[in-house]
Amino acid sequence: MVENVLQKIWYNKNVFFTFLSILLLPFSFLYFLIFYIKQTLTIENEFTTPIICFGNINIGGTGKTSTLLSLLPELIKVKPKLVILLRGYKGTIKSTHKVDPNHDTALTVGDEALLYANSFKTFISSNRSKAIKEIIKSENPDLIILDDGFQDKRIKKNKNIILINGNRGLGNGLLLPSGPLREITSLALKKTDIIILIGKDHTEFKSRYQNQINKKDLFKGEIVSLENGLNKNFLAFSGIGNNESFFNTLEKNNHNLIKKLSFPDHYQYNKKEIEGIISTAKRNDLTPITTEKDINRISPTLKNQIKYLKIQIEIDNKDDLVNKILKF
Repeated sequence: MVENVLQKIWYNKNVFFTFLSILLLPFSFLYFLIFYIKQTLTIENEFTTPIICFGNINIGGTGKTSTLLSLLPELIKVKPKLVILLRGYKGTIKSTHKVDPNHDTALTVGDEALLYANSFKTFISSNRSKAIKEIIKSENPDLIILDDGFQDKRIKKNKNIILINGNRGLGNGLLLPSGPLREITSLALKKTDIIILIGKDHTEFKSRYQNQINKKDLFKGEIVSLENGLNKNFLAFSGIGNNESFFNTLEKNNHNLIKKLSFPDHYQYNKKEIEGIISTAKRNDLTPITTEKDINRISPTLKNQIKYLKIQIEIDNKDDLVNKILKF
């Protein structure tokens, strides 16, 4: 409920939500002070293994995981000992842990870690800097990729790549909690090497921040569904950073969405909720469908009754992007 309200405050131009964002400005100022004092006092660690970070300026919903999954097959051709490191958000394991998709679950390592671990060597840890040292010692990788960690100043990165959702942009351009920004845009773009814009630039990000990005490498990507709904009727539900993007992708690919259910990002469904969704779908002659992330958070005894949408991100000049990523 709170997350849904915040999303409306951040990405809605309605006068009421703009007023609410103004009321939250004192908390944003406090966030600003704490964040930048912490940044100033943090010592940056340099590592022998190259570190590439895929991150966001704003809170979730940019297509980062899908983009990285689309790029990893190309990156691993050049760097076969590549390792992915992420926090394992919402997972119970906090120490450095090598993810095993056959034994770990979304409850222990988070949904995103499972997606990576199905095809790539993946680690999670709540302390990225400490984990990198342990990974270098145990795995001797030729490249470590961070999913998120753009704001983690403890780690010196060889390349910083940020994702921007073309439909959402950077919202109202304010810091948390008045807006979705984790840090001031101009300062974030200054330390950015590559920008990947996912979808059409509806918020005019490129023109709005032209002065800050004119010397940056900018690439465009599109969300592509690997399935066609064939005009059948569906009950769609998801708990990701941008539920509307999921629903829009379904509708663009001939899925008739009779019912849509939105949950908070990384929502942990209980058995009763999923049974209720399946029951509602059956009662109304609908096919229940969700995201590939969400399916990992559903009980194994129930997930076979639910479809999930397979997508990929198609990036213009993909080979050029891969070369730019690996040039350090």
